[in-house]
Amino acid sequence: MTDSDPATILQQAVYQLETGNPEQAAEFAGQALESAPENAEAIFLLGRCRALLNQNTEAINVLEQASERLPDRLELFNLLGHLLYHERHHEKAIAAFRRCVELDPDHVEAQRQLANLYLSNDQPEAIRLFERAHELAPDHADLLFDYAWGMMYTVGDTDQGAELFRKWLQLDHGTADRGSIAVQALNYPSNQKPTELAQIHFQWAEKYMNHLGHDFDFSDHDFSDNRRIRLGMLSGDFCRHPVGRFAMLLCHHLDLQRFELFIYSNNHETDELKPSFEEHAVWCDVTKLTDDEAAKKIRVDRVDILLDLSGHTKGNRLGIVALKPAPIQAASFAYPNTTGLGAVDYRVTDPHSDPAGTTESLWQEKLEYMPHTPWLYLPPLEFKTETTPPPSTAGKPFTFGCLNNPVKTSRVSIRLWAEVLKRRPGSRIILFELNPDHGQLLKQFFLEEGVAPEQADIRPKGGVTYFLELHNEIDLMFDPFPYNGGVTTGDSFWMGVPVLCLEGDTYVSRQGVMQNRCLGLEAFIAGDTGEFIEKAVQISNNADLLLQLRQNLRGMLQQSALMDYNGYAAKFKTMLNRWWAKRCAEYQEIGQAD
Repeated sequence: MTDSDPATILQQAVYQLETGNPEQAAEFAGQALESAPENAEAIFLLGRCRALLNQNTEAINVLEQASERLPDRLELFNLLGHLLYHERHHEKAIAAFRRCVELDPDHVEAQRQLANLYLSNDQPEAIRLFERAHELAPDHADLLFDYAWGMMYTVGDTDQGAELFRKWLQLDHGTADRGSIAVQALNYPSNQKPTELAQIHFQWAEKYMNHLGHDFDFSDHDFSDNRRIRLGMLSGDFCRHPVGRFAMLLCHHLDLQRFELFIYSNNHETDELKPSFEEHAVWCDVTKLTDDEAAKKIRVDRVDILLDLSGHTKGNRLGIVALKPAPIQAASFAYPNTTGLGAVDYRVTDPHSDPAGTTESLWQEKLEYMPHTPWLYLPPLEFKTETTPPPSTAGKPFTFGCLNNPVKTSRVSIRLWAEVLKRRPGSRIILFELNPDHGQLLKQFFLEEGVAPEQADIRPKGGVTYFLELHNEIDLMFDPFPYNGGVTTGDSFWMGVPVLCLEGDTYVSRQGVMQNRCLGLEAFIAGDTGEFIEKAVQISNNADLLLQLRQNLRGMLQQSALMDYNGYAAKFKTMLNRWWAKRCAEYQEIGQAD
């Protein structure tokens, strides 16, 4: 046997691969194939090397050749399936993973990936595969996370999704990012327990974040109170998004003689709002910066107060906030719960969302109260949609509705709304679906509660004009719970449709209370489920009230604290000034003590 013998060369290739040299291994595999082009093992090994070198297209081509020669090699089809999935060749990926399951009916990873692939077009099969894989490997962290995500955000069964996310958190082997996703998801389910949810936030922060900010040093920071305060805002939503609209109002209405503004955007995609932000603030894209690099940038900019406008929502950079890049840090709007971070000093709230003496223990941050509302409403002015009289006044069936994110349509909400529909035979409710399968699930939930099929009118989501015009088909809106609507409630008021809400115990469940009180609509707040049902029936029988509100709600909204931009900015300025004066005084005390 000589050194040029294909078997010897292949052995060298295997050795190089096993010792962590895929590039050298690929060279040897190529040499072996020059002498023996049909050598299936050499082809497979070359495909593995290409995959390790992130040469996915080449790896797929080679592995597909190998699969014809090694039709029973399980690990080959598993690797090929993953590469095809990564490159979005979904039909081919399904075939590869199906072959894995044929070769090993208990192959957990193949069933996990098949479940993910089927979620978009065959949810029953996806659920069956997830259930089977979870039965085989109940402590498989990646599987459990995917299962939880799929049930929550694609299937739309928020109660089951939340239970799976709880189990995933208990495994305690996830990353900070995945932990944040799981924590955020626990705001949605019917059995939300505020104290338990707060503790989960605190535990996440303690595990992943709180140790990061221990070494911060502001000894060279300028703590003088007679200059412009440098105010930074951090988010992934500085665009046509509720957070972007709120941030835009702050930029336009804050006193720029008192504040110098900095925008730290964690989204490489921008829209037409960016130039408007840049007229008032320094814009910095932090998407490609690590947490350490972004925190260093904020410190170089010498930001005095940093507002986090993400919390645990998509695109957040809580890792930056945890590093404490600014002397004062606060959370506002965006996320209706605590960040859990010890590095965040304040949370902006109001007396309606967090009644004094009731919720302080649920927040890591110190609560700071604006007089009426913690955020502002900006209507979609670029879309000209006029209001029309309530549909029931034109002889159509009385129509309830909820046009929030469909994930907020909890099972407990459906149970309550079903009781109203049964009290009003012939009425209907319009809801949004995540997808057609979710729409069928919602119909099934209502059917199980004794509601006639024709009473549940499930619609697909659409664009802004479609969304606004749909309000003209609705007489009375319901606020979802426990996760209330936010800007969506303002949109309903803008279109002249009142919103009936159930008063909850915490910020996430009291946004309907806050907004109704801002408009003086105490009659649209129910203290318990029985009162909710009675109020829904009474209001639905009061055509004069609904017609009057249809004509006046937009004006009432415009005159309310939710749209008092200058008044809010003045009070926000006072609050920021107070924070900064306190911090400056603390620094001076430390300096005198030294």
